[in-house]
Amino acid sequence: MNLAKQGYAAYEASQSDVSKTGGSEYNSPDNRPQGVSRPSFNHDEVVQTAEQHGSGDSGMFSHAMNYVKSNTQEHEEPIDEEHVTNSHQEAYERGNAGSLSAGSMGSAAALQIFKQFTSGSGGGGSKSELISMAMAEASKLFDQSGGAASGSKQDAVNGAGMMVMKMLVQSKMSSMMGGGNSGGLGGMSGMLGLASKFM
Repeated sequence: MNLAKQGYAAYEASQSDVSKTGGSEYNSPDNRPQGVSRPSFNHDEVVQTAEQHGSGDSGMFSHAMNYVKSNTQEHEEPIDEEHVTNSHQEAYERGNAGSLSAGSMGSAAALQIFKQFTSGSGGGGSKSELISMAMAEASKLFDQSGGAASGSKQDAVNGAGMMVMKMLVQSKMSSMMGGGNSGGLGGMSGMLGLASKFM
C-alpha cells in the first residue's frame, strides 16, 4: 500500500507542477513522461463482448471499464511481474485460484488472455477484444474457484481490466524509451513484450 501511496504522491506532485502553465493537456508529452497516450476502447463493444464470454452482467463490466478509465494514475504504476506470474501459476497450473485475492485473480486472468492471444489461440488480437476477454476470464475464474480469498467478483474484473491497461500503457512507454525490444527493462521485458504486440 505504501508503494501505491508513494506513486500517487509523485503523480500528484507532477500534476501540481504543470497546473501553473495551463494544465496537463497543454503540455507536450515530450516534456512530461505522464503524457503517454492511452489506448482508447469502444466502451459498449467491450462490455458487450465481455458479457457474451464471461459470467457477469453488463453492469459489472461497464463498472470495470469506468474504473479503469478513471484511475489513470494506476496505469503507470510499476507492475509487480513476479507477483502476477506467481498468481497466474497458482490459478492455472496448480488450480488454486481460490487462494488468491480478487485483484490477484484478475491479474492472473489478464496474463492468461495475453498468453492465449499472443500464442494465436485467442481468436483475435484487437485491444478491445483483449480487455473484454480478460475481464470475462476473470469473472469465470472467480465463479469456478468459488470466490476469492478476499474481495468481490467486481474486484476481480476490475483487476483484470486494469492489468491489461497497465501492460498496454507501460509497453508503449518502454518502446518510446527504446527498451521495448532490447529487453533493456530487465525483468519487465517479459510481460511488456507480450503487450507490445498489441500496440
